This record gives sequence, structure tokens and C-alpha cells, in this order.
Amino acid sequence: MSKINRYEYEGKVIEIPLRWDEHSKKEIEDYSLFIEQSPIYTPEGRPILLTIEDACPHAVMVDDDPASIDCGSCVYFRQPAESILGACHNENMRCVSAKQMNTGANKEETL
Repeated sequence: MSKINRYEYEGKVIEIPLRWDEHSKKEIEDYSLFIEQSPIYTPEGRPILLTIEDACPHAVMVDDDPASIDCGSCVYFRQPAESILGACHNENMRCVSAKQMNTGANKEETL
């Protein structure tokens, strides 16, 4: 049985598999399936993104640092401390179409 880390983002459960990393000599999270299946949305239609993804055109950065170019630097990005994933709260990025979301409101994702 594969090991996983399970996260809940505003009502959406996501499971991230772990894989052995020979360099660090420990298990690390493998985001490859998450990236393949992105975007994944919360039940409210908010995209769940990696903190290191390039910021969208609607981003408002927390500072004026020109190096702030990723989602994690945006005031709309809500990220729990234990994860590098978070939910975007910019209304311009919110999905309102169930077809676009392609997931049920309470469906768990095993990635």
C-alpha cells in the first residue's frame, strides 16, 4: 500500500502520494499526478494551486518586490502551513461551471 499525505482545502480532500527520494534519503510528496489533473477546485469553485505556480494576471502581491511572481506571494492565495498547495480566493479565478470543475463537491481525489 502506498503512503499518502491527506489534505483538506475548504471542503475538498486531496491525497498526495509519497515517494522515496534517494538524494534526501526520505519520503517526499509526489505532485506529478496533481499537476497532470490540475486545475482541481474546492466545492466553492476556487482553484487549488501549488504555491510556486506563476501568478495569474489578476494577482495582487503582498509586497512590491519584483521577485514576487508566484501564487504564494499573492494576497488572494490561502495556504495551510503544512502544505505547498493552497486555494486562490481571487473571484476572477473562481470556477462557476460544474463541467469546468470536473469534480463532485464532496469527491475525494487520490492523486
